[in-house]
Amino acid sequence: MSSSSVFFVLDEMRKSSARDGLSTTGESFEWGVLFGFGPGLTLETAVLRALGH
Repeated sequence: MSSSSVFFVLDEMRKSSARDGLSTTGESFEWGVLFGFGPGLTLETAVLRALGH
């Protein structure tokens, strides 16, 4: 999965919430932070905002 694993996890969360009939994913927080760690000293960070609120 490598670099696409972040999108895989987000898509699985979305699918799980849709199956459960929820309008949001996770704990219904408006903001979140996503960290990705790579080889060596590689670190990627993204701030996410739920638009369904």
